[in-house]
Amino acid sequence: METVNIAALGDSLTRGVVLNNENRYSILKGSFIDIIGEKLNLCIKNYAKFGCTVGFGHNVLDRHPADISASDVTFLEFGGNDCDFDWKMIADDPTSEHTPKTILDSFKEQFLSLIERVRSLGSKPIILSLPPIDSNAYFSFISRFMNDEQRKNIVRWLGGDIDIITRWHETYNKALFEISESTATPIIDITTPFENYQGDMMSLLCTDGIHPNAQGHELIANSIVGLGEGFY
Repeated sequence: METVNIAALGDSLTRGVVLNNENRYSILKGSFIDIIGEKLNLCIKNYAKFGCTVGFGHNVLDRHPADISASDVTFLEFGGNDCDFDWKMIADDPTSEHTPKTILDSFKEQFLSLIERVRSLGSKPIILSLPPIDSNAYFSFISRFMNDEQRKNIVRWLGGDIDIITRWHETYNKALFEISESTATPIIDITTPFENYQGDMMSLLCTDGIHPNAQGHELIANSIVGLGEGFY
């Protein structure tokens, strides 16, 4: 079987970052990228990086156009950081205006441009959707070093509903499916396998509530492997 060359652009999900038992982030050996590369005979150049937004994807294209051109497929996985806020600033000053790292309209525009640029370089863009997050676990994680007043300030800013974090995250994920449809760009749905999981979804996530753990990466990999050559 001929090897398929893939460039992967994304954030910590695609990088394979997990929260270890010492509450530190590390790279998982056996991430979904590792698994699908082995099982589907894919040669994957992984440019994903912890904490990156969609703007990073454009930086990769600026720096590595030849590598993108040489790739049959380019994975695009962004949104999880784009929709995030500076929670420390909110905790300290909840009455001021706060915006996400990438406002939604800008996220859509930059993602559309990213798709066009990948195509212009001769590679086939494929979007990866986002895995769900757990608002309560995430809130506990981001506020773990905050005092009671700071935690209350965040909850107050959220309108008293911590689950807004999940719903806000979902708006960016929804945008990915809309972009996929409007641009006829394939999307690999890794959201639904988590939602359909028969068990506690937190068993698929690290304690921070946002990063898939080893079991979560295996679920993602199996979902992609199940598509076979169909995804590219």
